[in-house]
Amino acid sequence: MARKKKGKTTEPAIIETEEKSFADESTGNFVRADDAEQEQPYPVFKVSVRNLVAFSIPEDTTWSFTSYAQLQEGSQAHAEIQNRHKALGTYRPEVYLTYSCRTKNCIVEISGRADGIWELENEAIIHEIKTTSTQLSEIHEDFSEAHWAQGKCYAFIYAAHKNLQRITVRLTYLHRASGKEKSFERTFSRDALEKFMKSLVHPFAGWALSQAKWRQVRDLSIQALEFPYPAYRTGQKLLAYNTYRCIQDGKRLFAQAPTGTGKTMGVLYPAIKALAEGSIQRIFYLTAKTTTQHVAENALKLLADQGLRLRVLTLTAKDKICPHLIRECYSEKCIYLQGYASRSRKAIKELIRKTDTYHRDNIAETAMKHTLCPFEFSLDLALQCDVIICDYNYVFDPRVSLKRFFQQKSREDCVLLIDEAHNLFDRAREIYSASISKKEVLEMARRIREDLPAVAKSLRGISRTLASLEKQTAQDRNEAAGVSYHASPVLPDALLAPVEAFISETELWMLTRGDEEKEYTEDLVTLFFDLLHFKNIAELYSSEYRTMITGTGSHLRLTLLCLDPGGMLDKIMDTARSAILFSATLSPLSYFRDILGGRREDATLRLPSPFPRENLLVVNEDCVETRFRYREKYLERVALAIHQWVKCRTGNYMVFFPSYQYMTDVLEIFRELGGTFRVLCQEREMDEASRSAFLKEFDNFGDVTRIGFCVMGGIFGEGIDLVGDRLTGVVIVGIGLPQVCPELEIMRRYYDEKLGSGFSYAYTYPGINRVLQASGRLIRTENDRGALLLIDSRFAQPDCIRLLPDEWCPIPRTSMGVDIEACVRQFWEKS
Repeated sequence: MARKKKGKTTEPAIIETEEKSFADESTGNFVRADDAEQEQPYPVFKVSVRNLVAFSIPEDTTWSFTSYAQLQEGSQAHAEIQNRHKALGTYRPEVYLTYSCRTKNCIVEISGRADGIWELENEAIIHEIKTTSTQLSEIHEDFSEAHWAQGKCYAFIYAAHKNLQRITVRLTYLHRASGKEKSFERTFSRDALEKFMKSLVHPFAGWALSQAKWRQVRDLSIQALEFPYPAYRTGQKLLAYNTYRCIQDGKRLFAQAPTGTGKTMGVLYPAIKALAEGSIQRIFYLTAKTTTQHVAENALKLLADQGLRLRVLTLTAKDKICPHLIRECYSEKCIYLQGYASRSRKAIKELIRKTDTYHRDNIAETAMKHTLCPFEFSLDLALQCDVIICDYNYVFDPRVSLKRFFQQKSREDCVLLIDEAHNLFDRAREIYSASISKKEVLEMARRIREDLPAVAKSLRGISRTLASLEKQTAQDRNEAAGVSYHASPVLPDALLAPVEAFISETELWMLTRGDEEKEYTEDLVTLFFDLLHFKNIAELYSSEYRTMITGTGSHLRLTLLCLDPGGMLDKIMDTARSAILFSATLSPLSYFRDILGGRREDATLRLPSPFPRENLLVVNEDCVETRFRYREKYLERVALAIHQWVKCRTGNYMVFFPSYQYMTDVLEIFRELGGTFRVLCQEREMDEASRSAFLKEFDNFGDVTRIGFCVMGGIFGEGIDLVGDRLTGVVIVGIGLPQVCPELEIMRRYYDEKLGSGFSYAYTYPGINRVLQASGRLIRTENDRGALLLIDSRFAQPDCIRLLPDEWCPIPRTSMGVDIEACVRQFWEKS
């Protein structure tokens, strides 16, 4: 079944003004700006050719796999075609064109780069190039109105500058798998092109004027906005000032701001002020967890209660907002995508008239009312909004990123407020890594061999190549934590051809299959996306990658392992005016600036704790070794130290361990020590209900001592807020080093070669940040009091002490004669 390939909408759905006519009010003409007598200053709106076309020519979008398939290869394919024509001498590639016109009492500046122009003696030909995964036999002259529209825009601008009466547009489709081309030509008169441009510009001008009117309302409310609290907290004003200056100066800020600083308001308030001053057009508040999104929402609600007018959107993941149990995200299969563009504009207009705040419930309600995909509806709505609260993925993951904001050639004047930034490195490494499982490949080949022999054959080609790579590397393997692995800085080129063959064959099946569903359909589509991701990551492969092979035989897995995503993070952050990366635990700041794409000129800020030092007791049991080889020897002493810490005061406690096994070993001995404690234990797998029930226990306090045994770096190690008496004390067992594994051993060697500090980058710094996150659960407000016990001799070593908060030091140690029980009793007696 043939299907028209259509480009993703990159400008907002139209929010029309009340006026019905989009003609110039005074003359009805389309007037070149530099030819018009400007009796009064007109507002100026800038738009790219691509965005103007996407805005004014609504098309049902292809929501399927094709958009990501073309993500990395479009510009390269364009360059190949351009270079071939350039050699002939009459062809100019990448020609920048701009045109300004007056309409509706405003000036619209249109700009963009034509893919190429033939400048011949008696004519000119505008070249528009599109890369496609659709078979060329399925592409006809009327395949896409939007593709012709882009060429016609460039043709009009060029004709107007050169005073040409006729001009030709050549539209070339390049099939990315085969490298074959198919071209069409159309010749247009200048008058026809001018009429066409009017049909694009007038609607855009109407929308732009309505947006300008909204910004006036918004900016007046921002100018009148005062800081929502009577006074700044300690360090909060300094955070706000540095955030504001970095936005103004177009710089980045890495800020370590301890719990209680008021980080969320400290970055949001100055960013909102910068909106009204025109420094930025949009704020992205990025988080790693949904719970952190709620904090930002609450801060913005507080400001809205004081009169602030901002359009605020919280993006919800597709799998959480989609009404279908099984998602088939293209118009032939989903009723919510059929005719989407023709209905979405009315729905957006309806919703923004009702409220300034858009969240899962009202987005889904409005989308269902108009039979729209709620996820796509939220993405279109995002272009109307001033603040977008979303997961890291929507900016940094090329598979789901908001390409309309971050993959344009022009710089988007926005600020990225990146909360809990210590999580970004691991998330980015995961985003930019990819793997192939031989077992999954073989299993799928078996399931489809009768129905889809060509696809099955391509999978067997992948399997044979994996087997060959295994044989080549069999004698060059290392071992980490009992796992045998091979690591190489070389991309396995031999895999690319069979992977591309699978992608090509599977795409053909996805394009031509009917409505019949097979038992393997969903799994095959998933495998397609996984290998498509593998192919695209292979194109990013560089010296920051290693090829890792683990397992043998049918259990072999090959991974393109990203060790240092800083370059890619830097590139994406550079599309914004400024990026503010903040967390309670960015220690040391130089390390996080290195691994998160920072530059030498980027600012760093380390703020002190805003809470009274006397409210926190910190003690180090440094006569205990928690390294793996010593753990069994010290199990009883660890259990005894925990027992002494919790028995002195009835309350709620959390004890954090570096591993689940270590936790259960200590817990077994702890139970034997007696005491009337209610012990809670984190399980290996806990669903949302189980996690909620665990935390619900801490809502009770004073009746019995509750002790939660947890794992550092796990679900209870950060992102939970147990204020006041909900948490009395915390015990940290070990310095939180991640467990040895092939990935971290490869990373250790990489950073040894690069910086000479591999163990610190792979193990020590991530471990200490787990400690700081876990300990940060204890003191959440200025009235909280709490006791923190650190169990490990390494907490007394200078290299570790320099990574701990200044307000903890000096830390009393048992090796200096401190008695744990006496010390904690004395602390609580003062309260």
